[in-house]
Amino acid sequence: MITFKDGLTIGGNSPIRINCNIGCNKIEDIESEISKLEFIQSCNELPDMMMDLSLIELEKPLYNYIKNKLGIPFGVVLSYRRFTKSRGYQWDEIRNAFSQLCSDGVSFITIHFTADLDLFYKARQIRKIPVTSRGGGMVLHDSRINNRTQNIFREHIDEIADIALKHDVVISLGTTFRPGTILDACDSIHIKETLRQLDICKLLQSKGVKVMVENIGHITLDKISDHSKLLSKFNAPIMPLGPLPTDTAINADHIANAIGASFAAYIGCAHIINCVTRYEHSESAITQDATIEAIRAAKVAAHIADLSRNINEANHYDTIITNNRMKEYSCFTDSNNCTRCSTVCPLKLTNI
Repeated sequence: MITFKDGLTIGGNSPIRINCNIGCNKIEDIESEISKLEFIQSCNELPDMMMDLSLIELEKPLYNYIKNKLGIPFGVVLSYRRFTKSRGYQWDEIRNAFSQLCSDGVSFITIHFTADLDLFYKARQIRKIPVTSRGGGMVLHDSRINNRTQNIFREHIDEIADIALKHDVVISLGTTFRPGTILDACDSIHIKETLRQLDICKLLQSKGVKVMVENIGHITLDKISDHSKLLSKFNAPIMPLGPLPTDTAINADHIANAIGASFAAYIGCAHIINCVTRYEHSESAITQDATIEAIRAAKVAAHIADLSRNINEANHYDTIITNNRMKEYSCFTDSNNCTRCSTVCPLKLTNI
């Protein structure tokens, strides 16, 4: 279990937490993303935490809105900072960006320590979809054009740990080779990256750094169960991306994600559920309504898992609903509007 400096606990016997992502790919996205954040707030559908996945650096970052207006923990991806296709990364720039993010109050930062070229070249040979991680792909590109023997974040892991410790920032271990199709799930690439994440997790923890782990991806329920045995070796909270247990749920990815995430959380290999919209693999622009729908689906998945984990707060809410239905002799919360069973409602017929 870890505790963000904001006070939110993750893992252990804590309730399953919900993370929602926003971000700008271009300057024209700002108004849309700000309105989305305002809509989430007005609907009273706040997640437990959020990530600002902006690819562009704004004068007023979106994460400042999350911090100042929503007041919940927030994270970013370090790989998205100071990258150009022509020259990749420069360490001085990355270090300064990392320090600035920490000073700005970021709660957690995703870093792709396992974006390794040996895994990439092997993945191109044996996989249907070699890489599906945007941040990991950027780190791989940098390693290739700058002829690095190991990626830039692994080269400077000691300095990264020192900065994270100074600011009490959680490092989230990014996953470059999470499967992008169920056909690649739990292959040798997936397993090897997970084992490398485990080594890095132990190294950072030995330095006193708080760590969480990203993993999983597109993977069927049976393989989630198999992979959970490896993920259980991490003494750190897991934030799966997905899991999506089928590739066929086009325009219904929020449903597939809720099923996979709830199952993963119940068996102990998901402590944070990421919100996935129905349009994850079919639309580039995500609407306000789709975002709220994704948050609600994730909350239901988390609640289902918490019920089966015997989290007291979860049981409390279900007990209230059952007692209300018992009192009203109706399966509807408003018994006056119950017309589905016409005059033969079994709860009322048997109320003798």
